[in-house]
Amino acid sequence: MSLKSDVRKLLADNNEEALLALLDQDRRGVGALNRFLFDTDELIRWRAITALGWVAREDPFLLEKVISRLMWTINDDSGSIGWSTPEALGEICANDSDLVEDFFPIIISKLEEKIFRQGVLWAMGRVAPDRPDLVDEAGDLIPAYLNDPDAGVRGAACWCLGRIPWVEAEDELERLTIDQASFSWYEKGQLVNKTVGQMAQAALKARRT
Repeated sequence: MSLKSDVRKLLADNNEEALLALLDQDRRGVGALNRFLFDTDELIRWRAITALGWVAREDPFLLEKVISRLMWTINDDSGSIGWSTPEALGEICANDSDLVEDFFPIIISKLEEKIFRQGVLWAMGRVAPDRPDLVDEAGDLIPAYLNDPDAGVRGAACWCLGRIPWVEAEDELERLTIDQASFSWYEKGQLVNKTVGQMAQAALKARRT
């Protein structure tokens, strides 16, 4: 099989140990991981995001070029759309914030763009517990997205607020506990269906513990 096929199989198997061993043997595999961020299979995209986090934790220097490419894909002048770029940079930052912290304000600024909104909220929530300073000034922006017409955005905003408890949002989250709109969510290595109401309830529980 080709290197790309090998990487894809290990992503499909969610095999962290084997994937890191492969990347240690052939560092070109990191480029394959980057390409899988644009895969048509949503689960493969999320597994690639997670794998970049593994690399950030184990061998962060491998990601310098990847991060530059990712930042390019969310630049208005790049001519391409980095579907999973906010999530990927958030996962990298959560594992080694030194790699991405200088770029995080740019990631947050993409909240204004519909295509990136859910991913940016996820990235903010992913990073907040370990580096609250990176999201602190933008925290007050999040509650507005509890009213977004997209259920995935509302759900991501709930999840984010569950991890950023210093932002006032109790009443808005209570209101959404009856929201039965559903969306796809990546959790514990799998894609699951969630409702906005479930996410609001989980966020309230997290904020109260």
